[in-house]
Amino acid sequence: MDTIITDNVIHKTPAIDNTIVEASTTDGSNLSDESESLPADQSNPSTLWGILLADSSKPSDLSESTLADDSKLSDFSESILTDDSGPSDLSGSVLTDDSSLSELSESLTTDDTCYSHSHTHLETLPAEIRFQILSFLDYKGLKALVQASPIYHEQYLVDRDLLLFGCLEATLGSLLFEASVVHETGSLAFSEARTSNNILQFCQSLKERRSSSKFSNLTEDITREDASDMMAFHFEVIKPFAKHYAEWALSNLAKEPEASHTKVDEPLSESEEFRIIRALYRFQICCNLFGLGPHQDHVSGGYQSYLFVKIRKICQFLESLYHPWELEELWSINLFAEEKCTECIKSIEWDFHEDNPRFDRQGRPWTPDGAIDIRTYDDCYMRGILTRGLRFLHKIMYEIQDHMVVVRIMENNLVMLWPEFLGGCHGALQVTTRHDRRLDYPSATDKREKLRDPLPFRGDIVNNSDGEYPPLAWTILWGGTYSNMLGGEGVSHIAEWGYVMWDAARLERTGAKEVLARRWRETSRLLLGEDPREYNDRYLALR
Repeated sequence: MDTIITDNVIHKTPAIDNTIVEASTTDGSNLSDESESLPADQSNPSTLWGILLADSSKPSDLSESTLADDSKLSDFSESILTDDSGPSDLSGSVLTDDSSLSELSESLTTDDTCYSHSHTHLETLPAEIRFQILSFLDYKGLKALVQASPIYHEQYLVDRDLLLFGCLEATLGSLLFEASVVHETGSLAFSEARTSNNILQFCQSLKERRSSSKFSNLTEDITREDASDMMAFHFEVIKPFAKHYAEWALSNLAKEPEASHTKVDEPLSESEEFRIIRALYRFQICCNLFGLGPHQDHVSGGYQSYLFVKIRKICQFLESLYHPWELEELWSINLFAEEKCTECIKSIEWDFHEDNPRFDRQGRPWTPDGAIDIRTYDDCYMRGILTRGLRFLHKIMYEIQDHMVVVRIMENNLVMLWPEFLGGCHGALQVTTRHDRRLDYPSATDKREKLRDPLPFRGDIVNNSDGEYPPLAWTILWGGTYSNMLGGEGVSHIAEWGYVMWDAARLERTGAKEVLARRWRETSRLLLGEDPREYNDRYLALR
């Protein structure tokens, strides 16, 4: 079954400045003087220039071609998104060797007329076509071309806002809604204004906005700085986290006895990466709304004895917003993040223990200043780290390799969060909470589960704006009928390998379908042959 990803791109009319047609002679510089070289993964001229000259009716091909390098974009603040300097002055250029564009043209094979002197043809195109070329590119492609060519740099400056917002749409596609909500709720002003009432009101408005988002222009209220921040978060945090999650989940799958041909570093399909990234954005939304959020310094005291919204209300909100298999995606991301946060907490436990020699200079018998009893309250400290959000987690888990630097950071950031979050014994997506929600707030999806509404696999389609497209693993598990169960409430030990993240092709070739079948048989034996949904119905009827 082919993978299908459908994005809504809003096309706008450029403000063409015809004077830039002659831009190649500005500042008395030539193209080779202004240019820097292509990176290793784009050093072949046909990779960049040939693709840019390809049929403009295939923008998705252009975007895909520029995604090969997932390296950290640490120079966002000085990138082409905000800098008015000439292309040779732009810091953090993606171009790294010493060859110029004129040398690139000489390296082109003379028998290939399509690419011969292609950069010359590219820069002599009419301004309107140059705009269309720029508007087709995602961030990395846009940055590469604008930094390589003075003419395209000037074209970019003339239509910067249109191109920047178009680039944001091209890069994020239908994830733009989640990304904009993350940006909105991640602000200091939003964090400081949080109360139970306004969070509940925001959650209600979020449901309404989501249902109408496909009919509205999501970038109309976004500033240039907002767009730059959203791009930075996507490439510096979300994309690397998606890679780390995939390696974790696939390594767990590889441990299953039925698994075969499971490679931890095997590239993700577009739809697999989309599911993971979507779940990461939604996890961040939960941190911003219900957790400590990215501005922990503005939380009073060293602990928080409450969440802004009751756990059961969080459960009800999430179930009303997302399909059950999408909640399972979120659950799997939370399992991954909890495991990594627990590892982090354990790694610094001794550094803060009162018997650590670094506290010997202080008098006894009082607890030394700076010592923290992490072991006794490890789950609370874990949640205090977990709900800070992905940027903080990425920093302490992956960016910083020096253990003592992490310890110094944690000295100012160890905060206890007493209540559960998404997981734990009574978290928003745990069994007991969802049982209580079913009793107190029955939903239409509960009725669909009771009726066993048909829900077949319809392909690995990840934009569900026109219907429901559960992944194959979900339909296998529930026999092609509707289920509102997830996590430990249904079949155990499968979210750890992200079963709802993977395409049908990966399930087939890795033996994951056989793993699902065994886990179902194990659950069925525990329930004396019953479907978990039937057991759940009887359990609820007794309460």
